[in-house]
Amino acid sequence: MFYRIQFFEDKNLVDSDFFQAFMLTSISALLLLVPINLGNITLSFFYIPILFLLLYNTFGYKLLSIGIVFVVYYFVFDYDLMQFFIFLGLAILFFLIVPFIRTPKMVILIGSNFIFTCLYMILLHLFVAPISLNVGFLFVIFSSIATFLASLIYTDIQNLIRLYKRVEEEKFYDPLTKLGNIKTMDTHLDEMFLKNESISILLIDIDNFKLINDMQGFESGDRLIKQLSDLLKNHVPTGGTLFRNTGEEFSMVLGDLNFDSTVRLAEGIRNSVELTKFHVDESDVINMTVSIGIGYVDTKEATRKDLVKIADSMLFAAKKQGQNRVMFAPIG
Repeated sequence: MFYRIQFFEDKNLVDSDFFQAFMLTSISALLLLVPINLGNITLSFFYIPILFLLLYNTFGYKLLSIGIVFVVYYFVFDYDLMQFFIFLGLAILFFLIVPFIRTPKMVILIGSNFIFTCLYMILLHLFVAPISLNVGFLFVIFSSIATFLASLIYTDIQNLIRLYKRVEEEKFYDPLTKLGNIKTMDTHLDEMFLKNESISILLIDIDNFKLINDMQGFESGDRLIKQLSDLLKNHVPTGGTLFRNTGEEFSMVLGDLNFDSTVRLAEGIRNSVELTKFHVDESDVINMTVSIGIGYVDTKEATRKDLVKIADSMLFAAKKQGQNRVMFAPIG
């Protein structure tokens, strides 16, 4: 039921520490509805979600959740108070030791639960009521099985959530360079047209990239794209934003930068790329060049489509006139 909520629209809420704490605290309280009678003592598996909480969540929510579970445990279901104090002491011990163990979390959780439950049974036997060896052994085994199954489900669903978030992010961001894609650029431009007097855009396209890809292979091509994106990031001025539009085309959006400065920036980028040695692999390097088309508009007199159309036509002209050059439409 709780994980069905994960598919609500507000992904920021359901993937938050608050939601995880709310879910695990609720499950812990619900498990108190399923008592396990062991002779003179009544137990439940309420502590298993708390162990998850201690491992996966923040200190504030851990403390709050344990407080809520205590209220439900003692004042609603009237469980034995000594049992809760024993649980609380072990939980504090768990909290102090487990975060420093460098082992996969599932192994930590299952191993810790086994040790936790064994100690819990021993302390209950000593301070609350006698528990036979067979009964205690069975309780430990069933607790370990329940923790193992819950851990599998929890881990699997967390992996699905991460996958879903990555797919969602890839709608707006390029996974290779971590730059915004063309959808993000369009949204960004729309916002800039509302607050800037002028906007310029540089469309930066690698020359003969298909030939490079065919000769060097797609893996090397991706490596070159990543290196070029890192180089371009170093040229983005304050207030500018870099995007990856397509395979070999990048765009740099600039607000309220005068036309002459925009042209100088583009020429600087073109020159920097031409002089850089790009690594195909650990031993081989190649030279690359880029063609750049500049679009520059007054936001009161033009639209986003006008800006992109100008830049695109200038990029086409740069390619047609020999590549490795900057082209722009004169203004004024």
